Amino acid sequence: MTESNTQPSRPDRAVEAGRGALFIGFAKAFFMVAGFLQRVLLARFISPAEYGAFSVVNNAISTLNNTMVQGTIQSVSKFTAEDDRRAGAVQRAGLKMQAVLGVLVAGGFVLAAPAIADAVKAPEHVSLFRLAAAIPLVYAFYAVYVGTANGLRKFHLQAGFDVGFSTAKTILLLAGAVLGRMVGHSVAGAFAGFIAAALIILLVAGRTIGTRAGQQTFPALRLVTFMIGVVAYTLLINLALNYDLLLLRRFAGAAAPGAPADALAGAYEAVRNLALLPYQALLVVTFVIFPLVSRATFAADREATAAYVRQTLRYALILGVALAVTLSARPAALLAILYPKAFGVGAQALPILAAGIVALALLSIAGSIVTASGRPDIAVALVALTLAVGSALAFVIVPGTAPGAAMLTAAALATAFGMLAGLLAALVYLWRRFAALPPPLSVLRVCGAAILATGLGRVMPGQGKIAGLAATAAAGIAFAAALWLLREFGATDREKFAKILKLGKRA
Repeated sequence: MTESNTQPSRPDRAVEAGRGALFIGFAKAFFMVAGFLQRVLLARFISPAEYGAFSVVNNAISTLNNTMVQGTIQSVSKFTAEDDRRAGAVQRAGLKMQAVLGVLVAGGFVLAAPAIADAVKAPEHVSLFRLAAAIPLVYAFYAVYVGTANGLRKFHLQAGFDVGFSTAKTILLLAGAVLGRMVGHSVAGAFAGFIAAALIILLVAGRTIGTRAGQQTFPALRLVTFMIGVVAYTLLINLALNYDLLLLRRFAGAAAPGAPADALAGAYEAVRNLALLPYQALLVVTFVIFPLVSRATFAADREATAAYVRQTLRYALILGVALAVTLSARPAALLAILYPKAFGVGAQALPILAAGIVALALLSIAGSIVTASGRPDIAVALVALTLAVGSALAFVIVPGTAPGAAMLTAAALATAFGMLAGLLAALVYLWRRFAALPPPLSVLRVCGAAILATGLGRVMPGQGKIAGLAATAAAGIAFAAALWLLREFGATDREKFAKILKLGKRA
């Protein structure tokens, strides 16, 4: 295959970047919605204990899997994008790297399965941990093809892979759970469906991207070296997203071994599934907005950088808190609508964890800003602080609580305080480095509007699902109205978003 190295003009690159952001943004939004529905539907097909077992194993493997995938995609994309002519050489190097690294990681997880299961007080799930080890192995090779597509700016293909895989995973995972239930192994069946979907998308990606021809060679060691820097921060972020469930299963397993501990973990995962929405939404929105509105990042213009930091965090705060408000107005009603009755035990923990997740989302954005400014080590330290504080608090306050709502609430509190600690440290660094923080008045207005809106949702009359939905909608509307009345979101903001939409249409 002959590849051109002709560089597009500046306007063409701007349109290409905008189009790419929209393609990938849509795919990530689809992935988020599909993943949410997948977990909600799975809870309808299997018992709370089985749902908990699946969630614990899935969270453990996802921490490893997501780290490998993101590191591989970024590494392959970087060296491919530098020179299109060496795309084939980089791809071949990536596949060789994963033939060693992917096998070592998956094999290491298989060998470590007994230790991992023991750490979360779930020795009965060793076989599930070993089965799930196939997932990062398949993903390791798939990520090479996605990285090639991204580096060659074939964003439509990358988006197609994401959408196709999300769809296949949802269908096959649920089908596997249903078929597995017939023989008494619903969780293993769900993982078998997951693995089947991963194999299918690997074959599709390999056939679509193809093995790129060429005589050039590229050292796989360069990919590994670059990945080391990427992996540290990515691994910590994924741990921050998943560690609380694993710790909860450990504490619950010590207090009530077996199925009761799995059921409690399942209830907490239902809470997490909702609470993570602000984080996932902010990832999608910032991914789309950043390339469209930012023409420069952190050059020598300190004033422009400070303005960028302030406004980015301000908009993220508004959106994140808006979602947290809707989750906090009637948490019991939301859980009752989406999950079977047994999962309602986590209602009290939902508002606490949602607030913590907003802090984590802001911390993640701050970490991206810090990394872009040339200090990835600071970003790593900030997330490490989050994990350290949250884990320490969990070991102090969770084991002393009774299994049930009290334990779920304690776990949510420990996690939320850890995330808040990381965010506060990040804000201190941003102030010292750039003299930039979210506008204090904006923070006060947003927090005040959130308190008023949540309170309104709580005091509205009526019980049950319909009344709960009405109260949730009223809280969301009240939050938006309060921001408008307080002039937090005004004409200038509307003009900015009009420009974004206009640029998006051009793309």
